[in-house]
Amino acid sequence: MAQSLYEVHTLKGGQWVIDSTYPDRDSAIEVAKQLYGEKRFDGVKVVKDTFDPKTGEGKEIVVFDTSKAPREKTPPPPPAAKAAEAAPPAAKPAVEPRARQRYKKEHHKDISVAVKASLWLTVILIGGLGILYLIIKAGDMMGKGF
Repeated sequence: MAQSLYEVHTLKGGQWVIDSTYPDRDSAIEVAKQLYGEKRFDGVKVVKDTFDPKTGEGKEIVVFDTSKAPREKTPPPPPAAKAAEAAPPAAKPAVEPRARQRYKKEHHKDISVAVKASLWLTVILIGGLGILYLIIKAGDMMGKGF
């Protein structure tokens, strides 16, 4: 059975970014309309991302779009490509839907940011303790001198 997911994409500065995902169409379109009403984005669209685990194929369909950018039209595939598609494939590799691939990339970025933040906090903590140590030592030396 095919699995469907509705992604809300936002357009800002010429780049589309996935804002959120929803299991049903109505919720995704409602959120897209709210985001577009905020006037923070140049465009908002909802993409239905369907993945069929039996065939390993994914399909994306735009179901709601507020952008005014002209769409690029792709030329139809040559007849030889259609014949190749009609032939049954020997073995298809397991392919994850694009949403899962994006999640893995975003999850990796989140871990990277967390590691960097932890390192910076450690450096700041050690630096602060070092400064306190120097202040105490300077106070001790001043007390002995008098």
